[in-house]
Amino acid sequence: MKVVLTGRPGIGKTTVVKKVVSRFKGDICGFYTEEIRDESGRRKGFVVVDVDGNRALLASKEGSSPYRVGSYSVFVEEFEKIALPQLERAIREKIPAIIDEIGKMELFSDRFELYVREIFSDDDISTLATVPLKNIHPVVSWIKRLPQVLLIEVNYTNRDLLPEEIIKILERSV
Repeated sequence: MKVVLTGRPGIGKTTVVKKVVSRFKGDICGFYTEEIRDESGRRKGFVVVDVDGNRALLASKEGSSPYRVGSYSVFVEEFEKIALPQLERAIREKIPAIIDEIGKMELFSDRFELYVREIFSDDDISTLATVPLKNIHPVVSWIKRLPQVLLIEVNYTNRDLLPEEIIKILERSV
């Protein structure tokens, strides 16, 4: 089963993912993203964190990169060091994959896109992923149209209930 969360920024998609990761009893692999905030609470970047706790800088308002999204420089190589080994393991071992998120920054990586397509094409790999509401990239549109995808829009009403429901879905499909 492929569970894909969408919803507006800040609604709690990553919080749902992190709760699933912390409570899931089986073997999983993958990653999630976290915001970096300055002392005044303003967002200044993002880190990517794998399920084993390894971290790398994904994007920052400081530093420079040829890859940009708005005011952020995106560090594709750093992202790939954390995310790609996790996705490779999901493909190789057919264990559930956590992919938070499949967005503009992450999709600068061609290898990431290839792995995402492979994971979503393989019925033997259970998946929990997040995508933006808007179809910002052809792969996001493709994922949303797949018949094996359960697309859930996260909102204030359902976000606290979703982690347990998703865990049950993933456990049934492993």
